[in-house]
Amino acid sequence: MAAVAVALYLAAVAVTAVIAAVSGDLFALSLAATTTPLAGSAHADVLVPLLTGVCGLNAWMLWQVLRGPALPRADGLPRDVVWLRRLLYVGVAGNLVLWELVEELSDPVEGVAKLVVWAATLILLVRVVSGFSARFRAIALGLALIGVLGRALLILYHMLLPDNMWFLNGPALQVITLLAYAGLGAMTMILVAQRRDGRWSGTTISIGWVALIAPLALRLVLPHLPSEAITIYGLVIAASAVDVFHTVWLARTAHELAGSAADTAVRPATRHAPRLLVAAALLLPLAVVGAEESARFTFTGADEGCRERIRPYADTRPEDRRRTFLCLARNDAHTGTPMFPDDLPDQRILAYGERLCAEPRAEERQVLHLRAGGSAGDLGQALEYLCPAVVAWQRADEARERAAQKAAWQAELAEMNARCADPWPKLRARRQGTAAYLLFEGGGYDVLDDRDSTGGEGGDVFKAIDDGFIDAAGSSAAITTDGENEPMCLTVKAFDAAPPLRLKGWDRVVEVGIASRSGRLVVPPYPEGGDKGTTGPLPNLAVDGPGPYRMRVYARSFEWNEDDPDAPVEEHLIVVYPGRSTQKIIHRPWR
Repeated sequence: MAAVAVALYLAAVAVTAVIAAVSGDLFALSLAATTTPLAGSAHADVLVPLLTGVCGLNAWMLWQVLRGPALPRADGLPRDVVWLRRLLYVGVAGNLVLWELVEELSDPVEGVAKLVVWAATLILLVRVVSGFSARFRAIALGLALIGVLGRALLILYHMLLPDNMWFLNGPALQVITLLAYAGLGAMTMILVAQRRDGRWSGTTISIGWVALIAPLALRLVLPHLPSEAITIYGLVIAASAVDVFHTVWLARTAHELAGSAADTAVRPATRHAPRLLVAAALLLPLAVVGAEESARFTFTGADEGCRERIRPYADTRPEDRRRTFLCLARNDAHTGTPMFPDDLPDQRILAYGERLCAEPRAEERQVLHLRAGGSAGDLGQALEYLCPAVVAWQRADEARERAAQKAAWQAELAEMNARCADPWPKLRARRQGTAAYLLFEGGGYDVLDDRDSTGGEGGDVFKAIDDGFIDAAGSSAAITTDGENEPMCLTVKAFDAAPPLRLKGWDRVVEVGIASRSGRLVVPPYPEGGDKGTTGPLPNLAVDGPGPYRMRVYARSFEWNEDDPDAPVEEHLIVVYPGRSTQKIIHRPWR
């Protein structure tokens, strides 16, 4: 079963790796490697081999988890051992899939569930592992409980203060984090005791040491990686790789716990406990503080002339990018207020900028920024100098979203147009067309010469309203409608001579004179982002070029259909043909 599962996984990885290498799309490969999809294709040449390597680690992890206990389960295992094995396997299941499912409920629920399982696992490990003296066991249990308390306080802290980003670098959080790191001291002692116990192999213990040390090394090394894209997204990749070793250690610890304890004598460990405590006391604060990324700025305030020296990101030297971010964050030349409070030191702004970079969603970054006391500004422009890949992928996502919205809108327009049909299908005109027309507040529409620049008198919408239907003058006409804020159907037909009158089925029919000075008579199209206009192409109705024309307008309304609420409830037909008369003729008045 283990071999089949690993083979299937590796086959899927091979396919997604080829797709990623050819197309540059990292979505499927990153999902297979980290369960966190990475959008975009920036730095794919570097990220594809890294993600493939993590997939290789995942395959090794699946083999270790699914191959079963290394030794047959012994009969009559102590109750503590039975429950410990169950908790270890719950931890394995959590790392593989369970915590992802719990996270869908809420992040706090996930954090509490993981903490409860890990706390019980640590306590039972201290009880079950026989490589402890009584004092050694008490110290390990105390460190484990302190670590659990610290992690609980961190969860509570982020639940109560999710948006108080200014406090994240304060001493209170460092104290809480230091308490949480006490759990590492307990794990160190457990690994030492595992070696003395005799039930666990050297491979299992070595994997445990890697799982313990790798997160600390990651915290120190990651900020110094050369590529900013790898620094940001490498965190997800590296964290996934580190989790592999922790999951394998849990699984192997559970597998080998089924064996019997070795008969070798356990050497006293009390004399080593002080050394371990001293080492933990020296190393844990370093882990909390972390390594300096570079020489920190002190406090510059706003530099009035710094914007004049800003260059595009690609032309900005790496050592100048942080100063450029500070310039954009502090200078208020464009917004009237700086993006950050004036009394905030530079190093705090830089640290906060890095935290904003870690938030992949642009909307969430803006919300956190405003709630934390920042002012509205071009946050994306400033952050580009700290995390260009994040901003580039954000812009790519925004472009894809705009394209999706445009496609959805085009589909909606096509559906509107599909509901409209030619009311005179058998009477072909020289030019004709049918489309939906979007009406705005007040309704109504125009027919006009859109290239007439004489500025002469034209149809007036208010006169059309007073008339009850239409007003025409010069090279334009204004026509009223019964509806507003909804689409109606509009058909236009241009003839070389007057067509038959055909009054049957229409509520209103009125004929007026209209002129074309440029050789055009059109119904204005719907502009992108506008509020009214025809949603499909309609032809120029001035079939004889510049000159006078007669325009006959037909209108009718329909009952609203509750079974088809989106169906148009109004239809207009415009007939245009050459003619010199300007007389208004009412063929059928409103009834």
